[in-house]
Amino acid sequence: MFTLLRYMFRIAPASAATSLALAIASAGLSVLLTFLVGQVVGAVPGVIANKPDALSLTAFSLLLAALLAAFLVESMLPTFDQMIGLNLDNHVHRALAIGITEPVLRPRRIAHLEDPQIKDIQDHAKGKAGFQVGRGVRNVRWLLSSRLTLFGSAALVGQMFSWPVAIGLVAVTLFMEYYRATTCERELDSWFGNTEGQRQADYAFNLGMRDAPKELRVFGLGSFLVDRYVAKWTESFRPVWEARRRGTVAAIGVGVIHLGAQAGAVLLVGRAALAGDLPLTQVATTVPAILAVGMSYNGFGVMMIRRALSAYRSMRDLPKLIAERYPEPVAEVNDAEVNDVVDKMPREAIRFENVSFRYPGSDHEVLSGLDLEIRAGEALALVGVNGAGKSTLVKLLGGAYQPTSGRITIDGTDLAELDLGAWQRRVAAIVQDFLRFPLPATDNVVLGAVEHAKDPGALELAAREAGIEDVINALPDKWDTILDKTYDGGVDLSGGEWQRLALARALFAVHAGAGVLVLDEPAAALDARAEAQLVERYLELTSGVTSLIISHRFSVVRDAHRICVLADGRITESGSHDELVKLGGTYASMFRLQAERYVTGERDTELEAVDG
Repeated sequence: MFTLLRYMFRIAPASAATSLALAIASAGLSVLLTFLVGQVVGAVPGVIANKPDALSLTAFSLLLAALLAAFLVESMLPTFDQMIGLNLDNHVHRALAIGITEPVLRPRRIAHLEDPQIKDIQDHAKGKAGFQVGRGVRNVRWLLSSRLTLFGSAALVGQMFSWPVAIGLVAVTLFMEYYRATTCERELDSWFGNTEGQRQADYAFNLGMRDAPKELRVFGLGSFLVDRYVAKWTESFRPVWEARRRGTVAAIGVGVIHLGAQAGAVLLVGRAALAGDLPLTQVATTVPAILAVGMSYNGFGVMMIRRALSAYRSMRDLPKLIAERYPEPVAEVNDAEVNDVVDKMPREAIRFENVSFRYPGSDHEVLSGLDLEIRAGEALALVGVNGAGKSTLVKLLGGAYQPTSGRITIDGTDLAELDLGAWQRRVAAIVQDFLRFPLPATDNVVLGAVEHAKDPGALELAAREAGIEDVINALPDKWDTILDKTYDGGVDLSGGEWQRLALARALFAVHAGAGVLVLDEPAAALDARAEAQLVERYLELTSGVTSLIISHRFSVVRDAHRICVLADGRITESGSHDELVKLGGTYASMFRLQAERYVTGERDTELEAVDG
């Protein structure tokens, strides 16, 4: 608990201090009310009978006033506690989001995202089903209040009646709390231990709610999906029911012991009162104090704090684990002179020198002994069958992965020795699975170079070059339109329009200073007319920058300065379109297969291709 307290004071000291003060005040007032009620009840007979040793009417009135004031203050505390608690929760939520995501986003490479150990510890840090640090922090306040109420009420029992009875009540109540916490934890572990069944149930739920509404209705799968969800959820929950059944008898036994201890303590008080050994004031104070002790257990809070501590340790260890397993060079990060050199690369060429690569956890080499030179200012095209490693090569070029062996050099300098952040700012790319941000159209473009977001001229130029200008002008709020129809006033774009918007994002980065343009299947979602426009302007768009274009459409790549064929993990052919066709190798064979689907025209049989 003290670990979470320190965390609270580190992220929100004022809110934490106020929240804890309110928790202490709440417990103190609860004990004070028990004491004052006993004093009032004990004083009533003497005041009514006007006994000589009784309280004066003034003193009794003050006692009643104190009781009323304590009651009023206690009734107001939950409102203040809720206000402060919400503020503290907001601070915790923000700190948690940063603490969990920042270590994952900090590395410039992405291999750690595919590491099962790091994935597990990240999921643990988030907390299964929301049992995370935020809920633990919230329960720290409640557990502290219940603890103070427990010991404060027990102190009244000891002072007014018997210390052995008070100690016994505390022991039984804490045992009850421990048992409840352990039982809850076992049930949760039974539920979360069946992750496969939960994933299947969640998949059915998400599929029906958002992922495939059209297909479900076309094929009439609504009832099927509901039945599948109920079946998988029920199957996953059976271990919880079994754990609950096993604990029922023991829970009844523990409950009987707990209630028996309280009942026994009350009977002892009654016997002492009947024997004349315990005045009415002590009786009226001790009985509610005994009940308060019995009600002060908080097994759920203990369980939540245990889980929160486990999640907190995972969050704390996450950046250390990533740094240890995936260290990155940092010596040049703040070196302005080095960054200035990177900002002008490449001046000569980018070279893949005997590069081999396999993904983490895989024995299959996607690239094997690959040699490739991309000359500065050159428009190089890369073709190959699906799975040949074209997109992997792009990830290596951008520094998202390091080669398993070999090296990538920029103007003769190993990419591993450069400031990776500075180099990645030099690369503008459209990847096959480019992001479609549910943000205004402006943001979807300027995210290519956020430091130049205030340059409207560059924004309009990128839109015009990408052929998206007319689409933007037709939107309800032009550039301010949110590109997600689930938002009020938002709209969605077609696949081709999204692809041109992604192209605008890459071109915006180029105009902001990026020197390497990578277009991975830039025409995949374009119609024939849009593809023809892109082909006609490709060399114009890439003029002055080093560019790499990857496409299955030969109409897109044929005008590149040089075309390379990637097969079996290495470059097998290189040359212009005409040279490769005359060579009669892999490129020529792939081209002929695609050309069979062309329509004969004036130019030759090499007309616009469709996806092949």
